[in-house]
Amino acid sequence: MKRLFFFYYFIVLLFPLSLCAKPITYIWDMSELVALAGKPNSQEYKDLLAKADRIVKIKPITVTNKAICISGDKHNYESLSIYWWPDPKNPDGPYIAKDGEFNPEYKKYDYPRLLQLKDNLVTCSKAFFLTGEPRYYDYFCRQLDTWFIDPETRMNPHFEYSQFVPGHNNNRGNPQGMADSYNFNDMLESIRLVGAVQSIGKKRMKSLKAWFSDFANWMQTSEYGKKTQSFKNGQLLTFDTTLYNIFIFTGQKSQRKAIFKDFPQKRVNTQIAADGKMPEALRRTKAFSYTVSDLQRIVDFATIAKADGKRLSKESQARIQTAIDYISPFATNRSAFPYSEIGDWDKEVKQLEKLKKQFKKL
Repeated sequence: MKRLFFFYYFIVLLFPLSLCAKPITYIWDMSELVALAGKPNSQEYKDLLAKADRIVKIKPITVTNKAICISGDKHNYESLSIYWWPDPKNPDGPYIAKDGEFNPEYKKYDYPRLLQLKDNLVTCSKAFFLTGEPRYYDYFCRQLDTWFIDPETRMNPHFEYSQFVPGHNNNRGNPQGMADSYNFNDMLESIRLVGAVQSIGKKRMKSLKAWFSDFANWMQTSEYGKKTQSFKNGQLLTFDTTLYNIFIFTGQKSQRKAIFKDFPQKRVNTQIAADGKMPEALRRTKAFSYTVSDLQRIVDFATIAKADGKRLSKESQARIQTAIDYISPFATNRSAFPYSEIGDWDKEVKQLEKLKKQFKKL
């Protein structure tokens, strides 16, 4: 196995990634990983392996390991809508909205587990790519099996209870819950990265593709999925980018062709005004944060599409650049930002800089 890894690593170093017949990853920048592989004494390299070593010592994350289950089936993914809080005037009644303010109760449900799942897979996939060590590969596969495949612990392939609001809709989820699905993009990237070094097995891959195919079908046909497709905000960007990525993974060409065809007019042009403003994001209490987040989804879509052999038109790219040009000056002049922002400004500024570098490579 190590020989296979080092042979693959030699090929990656020898030939430009742009010449590969098939991309290794679709969103992640492989040049950054290859550069890190050449710096085994760097702190970043050591920190990543130290983190991976901690992960492989714990049990794989599972959706069924929870004390609270609102649906009656622990295989259902259940998350609390983070901006909804108990009503001080009616403590036992329906929750009320406080846009941009995190309710810490969300930690009781599955969203933190979903984040930990993503972190486990991403970290171990990168550690395996860098070292070829079997322990990272073995844990990676066990984590995939635990969450997506094993009958005793697998997650049901839907988000019917994602971002539920206590006291509303019979405690079922809502279309905004589709936002949680964006975490699947990094998981798919981790599968691609490991698979480039060593096969995770035909049976396992077949099961994973079946799970994601079922989830994609739910996204398109469910009540929540249909409502999401009628939105005009960042939820729709999350929906399209995630669904397009899943269709690449499952090999559904005609479906992703249709998404790509509609994306410029129905997504880019409706989300970004001619002056570069993103009205749906700017009306939020985290206007800067949501602008960056929505832009990130558009750039991620364009990045995935490019790896899939498609490019957004020059007009669409120009519209995206207009949005970047509008928001960028505020990064170093927060006082001039004419909208609300109650989030972590410095964090979003760093994300914006990363986004801009990503866009330049398109």
